[in-house]
Amino acid sequence: MMLQKYKLPALISLVIALFICSPVLAQKYTSENLFYLVGSPQSYESFVRNADQISIICPAAYDVDQYGVVSGFVDPRVLRLSGEKGIKVMPLVASGDQKGIHKLLTDPAARREAIRLMLFYGSKYHYYGWQLDLENIFFTDRDNYTSFYRQAADSLHKYGFKISMAIVKSDQPAPEPGDPSYWRNRYENTRGAFDIPAIAEAGDFISFMTYDQNTSLTPPGPVAGIPWMIGMIKYLLSIGVPPNKISLGIPNYSDYWYPVAYGKEGARSTRSEISYADAKSLLDEFGAKERWMKSQQVNYAYWDEGGAFNWLFMENARSFAPKLALVKKYHLRGISVWLLGLGDPKIWPVLRKEMQTERIN
Repeated sequence: MMLQKYKLPALISLVIALFICSPVLAQKYTSENLFYLVGSPQSYESFVRNADQISIICPAAYDVDQYGVVSGFVDPRVLRLSGEKGIKVMPLVASGDQKGIHKLLTDPAARREAIRLMLFYGSKYHYYGWQLDLENIFFTDRDNYTSFYRQAADSLHKYGFKISMAIVKSDQPAPEPGDPSYWRNRYENTRGAFDIPAIAEAGDFISFMTYDQNTSLTPPGPVAGIPWMIGMIKYLLSIGVPPNKISLGIPNYSDYWYPVAYGKEGARSTRSEISYADAKSLLDEFGAKERWMKSQQVNYAYWDEGGAFNWLFMENARSFAPKLALVKKYHLRGISVWLLGLGDPKIWPVLRKEMQTERIN
């Protein structure tokens, strides 16, 4: 009995040590998982199936006009399920109207009205807060957008709401090298409008859109290659954005380049964002072979149709995993994934394996 008495504490210590050190039992990285939702059946069904892995649902549900009128609604089913599952609801307030945005940002009455309506709907429907997604902003409205965001943040925080911003991709505070006219246009009409350090400081977090690395105005290429994403994360950190305020934007769709002929522009190539299911259907239709681009950590395919090459760059479970690894490597807040209903269903087991979904009080 005496021998057993002295052996028991040692055995307990050994078990505890094994539990702590075991890689299998080690605690997973806790991630705030934000997913965007649109009004399609596929998007809603994906939300229902995978709600337990979502921290924040962000419905693309509201628009704002030049007068500050915020209009829209969130599907009542989304509100009910979110309440049952403990998921926070943070709708988008969006606009891509460059002239309208300018008028909104430079009109004090319109700014006050937009904030008043965000407070009204937020209180009425018990939202967690709001995410602003104003795109196609001319770069000379940079200071106006920052001051409006600060004004909105002050008001929303006063009443207990959170605020975030979807920020267009950028990896330097100036036009990129390369084709001067292309990058000047991108800077003047998209990238130059974001004072990222000031925005990060004023709000609760930023959803940084790493997509699209390549657009319909460029040659075909990845939606978001790993080297590209690493470069942008390092840029954010270098300008003083805290890692715990960075939600890494991850694409959940594929890009398809193909030739078209319509309108005054005549024959040309263009690009469409398509679902993973549609991408697989194209591969099957044209008998194309899916390949792995190791340097970018993405799948791609191409085929000849009538003498012209079609290109497909795919996001799937295999490309999703290394993007999640970046969140852990750089100790980021979590992920912002566009879009529910478009992706490879196999991303969800990957997410469950790699991340512990944060539940927000």
